[in-house]
Amino acid sequence: MIRKENVRYYAPIVFFLLMLIDGQTTKMLETWTDNVYFANVHFMLLAFLMAVPNLSKRYLLITSLVLGMICDSYYIGIIGIYTVALPATVMLMYTFSQVVHTNMLTGFFGMIIFVTVYELVAVTLQVIFQLSVVSPVVFIASVLGPTLLFNMLIFVLFAYLFKKLFATA
Repeated sequence: MIRKENVRYYAPIVFFLLMLIDGQTTKMLETWTDNVYFANVHFMLLAFLMAVPNLSKRYLLITSLVLGMICDSYYIGIIGIYTVALPATVMLMYTFSQVVHTNMLTGFFGMIIFVTVYELVAVTLQVIFQLSVVSPVVFIASVLGPTLLFNMLIFVLFAYLFKKLFATA
């Protein structure tokens, strides 16, 4: 096991790299589907989910706020969408972790909930600030459905690895 002090040092770097991997993988999937389906990849959310039991709430909220700002400035160009969506999702993860005993099965269903919340908060903020016009049916069929399917696969393949990566002694 890795000591908690050491996890605190490398966790932000891992989250940042996963954010970059998320963006590049999402773009690759859009290209493969000829921009018909938009499966947003969320390795970073999976990492946050696995880090919640082992790192402090304050630490992860500050980290998610900074990463949300970086994500906004890099991918959207307008600060606010992911700066709100990511910390809100992390806060929801903490709320759930206090109520539900977390194991791999509940983590799987939690991941479905958190990805859905993250996507809904992001698209709702974009619609409120008139950055995009989104039909609910198109959003569910072309974005949310493929996103959930791909992130379920990611969970099955990588959850154990991330759980070990963020486990503390």
